[in-house]
Amino acid sequence: MTNSPNFILYDSFKGIQTNGKFTGSIISKWQDKIIFSDNIIVSELEGISISEGLLVGFEKVEKNINPFSRSMNFKWNLNEIPLEYSILIPENTMEQYDQGQFSNDFPFTINLLHTAGLLLDDPKFRLNHLDFFKGEILKNPISMIRNGIIIADRVVIDDNGDPVFYDCLIVGRDKNDELNISYESIINVDDKVVEYIIILGIEELKS
Repeated sequence: MTNSPNFILYDSFKGIQTNGKFTGSIISKWQDKIIFSDNIIVSELEGISISEGLLVGFEKVEKNINPFSRSMNFKWNLNEIPLEYSILIPENTMEQYDQGQFSNDFPFTINLLHTAGLLLDDPKFRLNHLDFFKGEILKNPISMIRNGIIIADRVVIDDNGDPVFYDCLIVGRDKNDELNISYESIINVDDKVVEYIIILGIEELKS
């Protein structure tokens, strides 16, 4: 593994590993799930560990697949290749994201109490509530798309049934599989490239 001079703390695809203890706004991709944390330790000897990370994704429960978000501690041996990547969001990018956030008191914004699934593109467990929420403003969406992740302040479903994300952090790979981070005030996404959209419940965010 090699060291990275920028925001990439770990990237199994590119063989990047930046050893050390890091704090800040950290996003990790683990299989088809996302981990949000404010700390991570990357060590050649001890592996990777995250304390009190928020794990977000879908899980199979009996014959159903349900969205979830839960706080957990993580520790992996590097030989397990546990993560696809971990990145530290640059401070200036986080400042843009924070400045663009909507007030929670905005009267037409829907804040869900519990974490819920809005869309899941799965051949066995297909879920699509886009038409039901068309024109509504949903707070705290997390989306996995092809080659990337969108973390947004809010999402609106347009007249074509496509999600429009506002105040977004976008993490993804380019055509050379290099990781990139960007901030966009608005991004329209074709629902055909969306793997899932989860709306984080305010109960989880306050805990």
